[in-house]
Amino acid sequence: MHTDRSASANYLVIALLVSVSLIIVLDRTGIASSLQPITGTLYAWGILLAAFSLLLGVFNAGWVHLQRIFLGETNWPHSVALVAALVVVLASGLLSPFGAESSLTEWLFDAIIAPGQATLFALLAFFMIAAAYRLLRVGRNGGGWMLAGALLMLTAQAPAAGVWMSPGLTRFAGWTLDVPVMATLRGALMGGSLALTLIAIRYMFMTK
Repeated sequence: MHTDRSASANYLVIALLVSVSLIIVLDRTGIASSLQPITGTLYAWGILLAAFSLLLGVFNAGWVHLQRIFLGETNWPHSVALVAALVVVLASGLLSPFGAESSLTEWLFDAIIAPGQATLFALLAFFMIAAAYRLLRVGRNGGGWMLAGALLMLTAQAPAAGVWMSPGLTRFAGWTLDVPVMATLRGALMGGSLALTLIAIRYMFMTK
């Protein structure tokens, strides 16, 4: 009985997903422009669901780290720092009449969050260099072409590149970024989206 109810719920979710996707595709492609008010409502509902999902994620992360603190698990001081930062930022936004634009929230972002993000971004450079050294070696098949393209893009994006690079080479580097690189990126994003969609549909068809 429980299996039948789960299967019915999954089919209902799949039907809803297909219907919403079809409406959005018809509107975005211009086939049925009259559906624009409906798609606008669907987008608003999507933003609302994303906000509630974010809140659930915050509560779940807080609960998991509180359990680590109470149980004294490994690296529990890190959990204390995370929970403390979560409480302080949440309180600074809720208690101020300006909300997320309060002076305390902006100071926390400028003095703590932004430097932390910059530090993580700077550390990523070392991992990228190590990965590039292993991947973009000239001895590998196609490694020389990949290394030349990576050096060209890095050189063209440098602030001082416009002083000594010819305008034709600068335009060629911009065209490379805008056309083939962007096409490859969009193809990868579309492939990842389709893969996630298929995984979600397969998961919804699974019944216990």
